[in-house]
Amino acid sequence: MTAFARVTKSNLSEQIASSLEEMILSQKLKSGDKLPSEQQLADQFGSSRNMVREAMKTLKERGLVEVKNGSGVYITQPGAQTLGNVVNRLVTVGTASEYEVYEVRMALEVRSCGLAAQNATDADLRRLKELVSAMEDCYLDSGQWAKRDYEFHAALADSTGNSLFPEFIRPLLGTVHTISDTRPRSVKARLDGILQHKVIVDAVESRDARAARKAMATHLQHFLADLTCEKKEE
Repeated sequence: MTAFARVTKSNLSEQIASSLEEMILSQKLKSGDKLPSEQQLADQFGSSRNMVREAMKTLKERGLVEVKNGSGVYITQPGAQTLGNVVNRLVTVGTASEYEVYEVRMALEVRSCGLAAQNATDADLRRLKELVSAMEDCYLDSGQWAKRDYEFHAALADSTGNSLFPEFIRPLLGTVHTISDTRPRSVKARLDGILQHKVIVDAVESRDARAARKAMATHLQHFLADLTCEKKEE
């Protein structure tokens, strides 16, 4: 059994969480490993079960553990949703503005689109075209269109050949779509978005990274202009 260092009386739950996090990050505890029971952890850390329970809540918020009812607590890998929760909290409490989210999205997606032009597979291109076609089919339904728009941009991130781009871009997309859900795009904006997506796909298929970056930058500038205009009209 893995040995856990005993903790002092001050801020016990945070110390337990930090100790476990350090062991996870150093690979002493690996993804899929099951943690000892609350009582066993409490005994090893020299704390109460309540403190262990609070520490588990902290680790769960950080995306480091998963609680399986009836089975126990398991080590897991942080995913896009974990980062998305952080970004959403920053926007909700006012630490980060909507515009700052858009700026970060612009920086990441323009670069990722260029990489997609270099690395996208035939299967990736088929998926992008399918999503554009699906957007054409549902452009009158703002909810379905927004869902396909998210999937299109996520698929582009998946096409970069870099595993970190999807992990950073997906949560930003989620935050952007949460914001834009309160201001649905107009039918004209949706139709314009479809045309812009086609330009992006054409550039990716042509393996023209420069044209792909330009097409994405133009698309996101139009997206921000549309949202800004719609916000003023509210």
